[in-house]
Amino acid sequence: MTVLDSARSTHDETLPFAKPQFVERRVWGNIFAVIFIAVAVSALAADFRFTLGLALGGALAILNYRWLQSSLRDVLKAGSAKAPPGTIIKFVVRWLVVAAIGWAANETGYFEGAGILVGLFTPAIAIMIEAGYVTTRTIAARNGER
Repeated sequence: MTVLDSARSTHDETLPFAKPQFVERRVWGNIFAVIFIAVAVSALAADFRFTLGLALGGALAILNYRWLQSSLRDVLKAGSAKAPPGTIIKFVVRWLVVAAIGWAANETGYFEGAGILVGLFTPAIAIMIEAGYVTTRTIAARNGER
């Protein structure tokens, strides 16, 4: 067995917890858990406007993440080297819609802008949690642990 064959066999061994469908499901769960925990802590420790902003930002983050996921699936389904027409516009429009809703909500005076921004970061936090989980599990699996 050559070094190249060894590398291929190691690469072909997909750890069950690292399969895309499992990762995607955990990231979704993490997003909802992070939003729920953040809103609960904010309800106890921050003012009502910040908590409302955080909840709205979390909802916008879910909408944005779902929309991004759908757009990426469409791009990957195209199966060509070039992105389908209108792909860049979809990405720009997605952020413009999220920004417009966040701005309009902030302008009402009921939602604090900082809370909305923090809520928009919940998918990033959820993905970092997933990265830590997969890294820890991978290291443990490589060391022979379960």
